[in-house]
Amino acid sequence: MIMGGLQDLADRLDEIVQIWRLGAETSILGERLSAFRQQAEIHFDQEVGALADASDGELLQFTASYDAMMRKIDAVLADFAAGGGASLWFDMAASIERYLRYDEAQRGLQDIALSRDEENAPRESLIGWTRDLALGVDWIDQHHRALIDTINEIGLLPRHYDLVDADALLERLRRIAWHHFHEEEAHLALGDRERARRHVAQHRYLLADLDRLIFDVRSRRADLTGETSDRLCRWLIDHILTIDKEDFQSLQR
Repeated sequence: MIMGGLQDLADRLDEIVQIWRLGAETSILGERLSAFRQQAEIHFDQEVGALADASDGELLQFTASYDAMMRKIDAVLADFAAGGGASLWFDMAASIERYLRYDEAQRGLQDIALSRDEENAPRESLIGWTRDLALGVDWIDQHHRALIDTINEIGLLPRHYDLVDADALLERLRRIAWHHFHEEEAHLALGDRERARRHVAQHRYLLADLDRLIFDVRSRRADLTGETSDRLCRWLIDHILTIDKEDFQSLQR
């Protein structure tokens, strides 16, 4: 029964991830995530019953892991209700994956959707374009879509990719980012100088962060799977939701 509950959780999360990548609205994602949360609560009650003979330390460890996962879900649901959500999505998904992997390891379960063989798993797009990513400024949204398209191409590289292909995509990403940042800075320079100064500083930080990632990939310190791919997604979403949305939407008021 517990194994079935864990498999259902994994399947439901995989479904939510898929519709997010296809660009589902946050209202739909919120409904699916709320249902996932309810199912997780049922699974937790079943697990507690099964751990009746466990030590206090084991029970506390399980409870802490579960509570951390639920806090991540609640944070994203709150963000969805406020019209956002993408900025916290990856952190939440990673937390749930860690929880499910821990549960699987503890009980020796196999064939969980989130734990399928990495070599055979198909590569997928990393970011879906959703309404909360749109600023309503056409040229900026077009630039952001170009950045998303390039990151998704990186995400679709084969598991054993050719470094030359990866380097070409990373170089393209940097060129698009540099051009996009330059255009934004020129536009902001016509208005509030202090706002423009802060925006330029944030762009310099983002480019430096991207350069570090590119260096790590070129030197084989990192590859373009797992955490590195998530790092690229966070890099772009932080730029859109944390930097651009605040500065450019305020200019439209």
